[in-house]
Amino acid sequence: MENQEHKTNGQQPKKKGVFRRIILPILIGIVILVVIVAKLGSNKKKMDANAAITEKKMTIFPVTVAEPKMETVSQDFELNGNFIPDHQLSFVSETSGRVRTLNIENGDNVTAGKVIATLDNEQIRIDLALAKTTLDKAKLDLEKYERMVTSGAVNKQQVEDKRMEVNTADAKVKTLQHSLKLTTIVSPISGVVSNVAIEKGSYLAPGTAIADIVDIKSLKMSVKLLDAQVVRVKAGQSVNIVPDLYNTISIPGKVASVSPQADGSKKFDTEIRFINPAKTPLKSGMTGKVKFTFGGTKEALTIPLKCLAGSIKDPKVFVIKDGKAQLTKIEIGAVDDDKIEIVSGLTPGMKVVKTGQLNIDNGSKVKIIK
Repeated sequence: MENQEHKTNGQQPKKKGVFRRIILPILIGIVILVVIVAKLGSNKKKMDANAAITEKKMTIFPVTVAEPKMETVSQDFELNGNFIPDHQLSFVSETSGRVRTLNIENGDNVTAGKVIATLDNEQIRIDLALAKTTLDKAKLDLEKYERMVTSGAVNKQQVEDKRMEVNTADAKVKTLQHSLKLTTIVSPISGVVSNVAIEKGSYLAPGTAIADIVDIKSLKMSVKLLDAQVVRVKAGQSVNIVPDLYNTISIPGKVASVSPQADGSKKFDTEIRFINPAKTPLKSGMTGKVKFTFGGTKEALTIPLKCLAGSIKDPKVFVIKDGKAQLTKIEIGAVDDDKIEIVSGLTPGMKVVKTGQLNIDNGSKVKIIK
């Protein structure tokens, strides 16, 4: 018992020594680390706050402005648009069968009526031959019954039954002849082949896509007119088209159609038809400008062309209000070399950013400079 008590008393100083030499320094280190992390976090918040204050001070952008004003402008106006095919057809198979021959590739020029593919038609030919034999027999039977009815060997109802057999057999022959004709697939229009969707050996069902044929010998230009413009444009009106690719040439065209109803953006779809120039051929999807000429002048609200923050197709400007730039959508009319006509969106006296648009966003603080 005395020995055990002596051992127990000897272990207590040993444990206290371990605590002092190892555990206590670790605990102190942890406390110091927590204090350092907390201090760093506090410093970061102060730095972020200072940075925000600095950024706030720096986000006042210098700009120059112009005011919309009434000026005498030309009655003529230009619009941007894209070219589309005058004739385009996506055609499909009208019958079923396996492709036996295919005579087209993407980019091929084809004429209306050209055979572009044939389908296997052996079974149709066999059925047609049998149907013709049946029709010939039905005709002979009808002739015989018509002779026999005069002698009373058969009655009129029997003759009518034979006549019905002839009509049924004839309809069968015509149906098979039509099916046979459909196995020879011909181009419905002249143009350039694209998006060929079949190949030799493919099995076609009715409605299977075959290819697209695009006729670009003549093109149409699609533009959108504002209500102030559409009332002045008529179908058949002559216009001049300048492609973006060949901006030194002018192509005559005529207004083909004007939509009687505005779309969701309150604009009227208008199409202009023109002949695709052989020396400067254009492709579907290219863009250009069309000029509507009326002659004379009018008073209109204008701003410098430099004020545009968007494109001619999606015109926007920055209007300054209470020291901030507000991005504003506008509608434009005629576009000159250095100014544009404002149809709606601005009024005289507004401050419109002329330079400095690249540095600002909607809501940016600005300072007007001379």
